[in-house]
Amino acid sequence: MHRTLNLLRRPLAAAMVIAALASPALSEDFTESHLAAARETIAAAHASEQFNGILIALAEQTKALFQRSNPGAAKDIEEVVSAVALDLAKRRPDLDRELERVWAGRFNEDELKQITTFFKSPVGEKYGQLAPVIIQDSMRSAGIWRDALSTEILTRSRDELNKRGYSF
Repeated sequence: MHRTLNLLRRPLAAAMVIAALASPALSEDFTESHLAAARETIAAAHASEQFNGILIALAEQTKALFQRSNPGAAKDIEEVVSAVALDLAKRRPDLDRELERVWAGRFNEDELKQITTFFKSPVGEKYGQLAPVIIQDSMRSAGIWRDALSTEILTRSRDELNKRGYSF
């Protein structure tokens, strides 16, 4: 089990380092008013709400991992992992600060104020609330479209290659 946890840590740590290096926002210093504008935009856009379930999902995955290795310890696993997750919840503001820097790195203070104005409008508020569902539905639609194309490209290509004497 310890080996499994180590195998999970390495790719996660590498991804975090790559993301940190790829983000221009991490290398810049921003004024407090610029970060405040980013914070207000993020709140108005409901842009950080999609991340609220990360710790819950990680806790559930951790519980499942440990329970597969030792099903008899389910009660203790539930208790320990839940306590650790609750302790880690206090680190949520770290993500909020990083998100502020990301937004501040992509938009100047005036642009952030304009975006906030939009998201505080009735249509902007509706968009902010529906964006996660729209993105999810769009991803599902794209997946269905991709799967249909995948089947068609495979079938049509195989048929044409079969006509040319190949067997697939």
